[in-house]
Amino acid sequence: MASGHAEALTELHHAYVSILFGVVRRILIDPEDVREVVQDTFVKAWNQAAHYRPERGEVSAWLTFMARNAAIDRLRQRTRRSAAVASLDPSLDETSPAPHEETERRELLEQTLNELSPEQRRALELAFFKGCSQNEIARAMSAPVGNVKNYLRRGLLKLRQLASRHD
Repeated sequence: MASGHAEALTELHHAYVSILFGVVRRILIDPEDVREVVQDTFVKAWNQAAHYRPERGEVSAWLTFMARNAAIDRLRQRTRRSAAVASLDPSLDETSPAPHEETERRELLEQTLNELSPEQRRALELAFFKGCSQNEIARAMSAPVGNVKNYLRRGLLKLRQLASRHD
């Protein structure tokens, strides 16, 4: 990709789109926001491919953290916008999903997370829902950083498999 080969982006997209959708869907509610963030992540990966360093981590982690950060940024934008709109007229708040949609999303998330080992689940929850670094996760779990990296990597791989089952 760093050399400008479009087929490399196609291969990357094919290999990681499901896991990125899964990560972003856990943060954002609006399906259009999810699609945009995932698309933006691949565009950013294309534009920054020359800056990727394999010695710093796997491609999956690089993409996942870009997608996660973009989703959090989008959520912050939506929250600020919603607060501004609600302050004008509380009846205009459009970000709340229908109750049944929220229940379905929570049930699917809970079901998927229950298929992970307790260590994988805890490490992923701390990383993605709390924004903890690997060192912070290691301290919280009283585990070596190497184990945390393993929990995260294997947990992400399992989530990718599970997400492809649900798509």
